[in-house]
Amino acid sequence: MDDDDVREVVEQELTVAFRAEYGGEPLRIQSEAYGYPTGDSLKMLLFQYYMSDLAIRDGSGREEYVINEIDLLRWNSANDDGTIERTYKVLLPEGEYGDLSFGLGVKPTLNAIDPNNFPADYVLNENEFWGAQTRYVFAKIEANALLEEDGRFDTGLTYHMGSDSLYTRISLQQPFTVRDGANSRITVVVDVLDALSKNGETLDITDPAKQAVHGGNQAVANGVWKRLSESFRLEVD
Repeated sequence: MDDDDVREVVEQELTVAFRAEYGGEPLRIQSEAYGYPTGDSLKMLLFQYYMSDLAIRDGSGREEYVINEIDLLRWNSANDDGTIERTYKVLLPEGEYGDLSFGLGVKPTLNAIDPNNFPADYVLNENEFWGAQTRYVFAKIEANALLEEDGRFDTGLTYHMGSDSLYTRISLQQPFTVRDGANSRITVVVDVLDALSKNGETLDITDPAKQAVHGGNQAVANGVWKRLSESFRLEVD
């Protein structure tokens, strides 16, 4: 690289908005009844996922900048907006970037550390820790489903997933610009419906054997996880 190509690295502000959707609409916890491809309906109660080593790569593809090591994105209240924003101050040069990447879940080096080694208010905490063997819960999807014509959303759906084997690195390629002195903003979008039904694969929520994942039932977990990991996209404001 020539000296003229070297760009000054300075502290920049980068806002990353994380938007959760259901069927292309902003996710509404508890308050919205959503249709499901089987003809049934459900109300979302909880959606959350861990994100490790959030990073951006410059337009040349030569330099990567990690902007956050670990975070937990959670929607669990009727008062929650569909979009959660994080503003990071990070050392990087002004210019064009073409890729945002992150690990879906808790990366193995952190997954191996017990929560009592972190501060009580850290994102890796006992509430998300299964135990010494099973470690942290990487993502949760919880809902109540209406499966009968009685108006009652009384069938619980619980998908708690996590293991080193599920950890997935995701790369979202979309050009965006970081400018000195400006708060640049990009949006990571994920659709919860895609995790349950995508590309012709629809989880049969009427089957009691497919209504819960909590450590076991890995065939269902693998399918939900794969669809979830493929449902992210990047939008540039």
